[in-house]
Amino acid sequence: EFQPEERIAQVIQIQTYEDAPYLVLATAQGRVKKSRLTDYESARSAGLIAINLNEDDRLIGAALVNEGDDILLVSQFGQSIRFTADDEQLRPMGRATAGVKGMRFRGDDQLLAMSVVRDGEFLLVATSGGYGKRTSAFEYRVTGRGGQGITGVALTRKNGGAAVASFPVRDGDALMLVTDAGRTIRIPVDDIRIAGRATQGVTLFRIEDDEHVTSVFPVVEDEAEGEAA
Repeated sequence: EFQPEERIAQVIQIQTYEDAPYLVLATAQGRVKKSRLTDYESARSAGLIAINLNEDDRLIGAALVNEGDDILLVSQFGQSIRFTADDEQLRPMGRATAGVKGMRFRGDDQLLAMSVVRDGEFLLVATSGGYGKRTSAFEYRVTGRGGQGITGVALTRKNGGAAVASFPVRDGDALMLVTDAGRTIRIPVDDIRIAGRATQGVTLFRIEDDEHVTSVFPVVEDEAEGEAA
């Protein structure tokens, strides 16, 4: 049961409420909150309060984390910040709290995505102009939360000027890109060039001048059936 103008921001698959010790939530204004996953065990159809949102703020993502996992925040203007979700940086809070500042922004920037990252992984960043790149997680150094971060992608007029997606990818994955004109394309992750953090990426989808990529998501092959899931 939704409140007026409420909608789903994230879907997470779990077997039990013991699957991970914590749930981390992130909002568009850059606030983050860690709480115990067991705090959400309920069968209430109307749901539970998960976070108190400030005026004009909204939830943009949720992730299961273990003690010592690293969180990567990426903004729409291409800034990024990585910090460890331990109790020193991000102490557990109750459900009905607002969280703490995870990232600060310049101008009209806001948080685009939150990911759990590990060394050895690659981070995909895609832009509204159909550009994208893979970058080693090692290039996103661990700092404290609450700063303005470092450049995660160099945004230019050529690549659209805004990031639209950021998440970890693995060899063998595929991506689906969708534009505001209703066109889609599927590309293998292995075909995307590995590039430095402060680069603009390469063309993933050739779009028209008045067209923009609005959604990018991973497509993982089902090993048992060899079909996309």
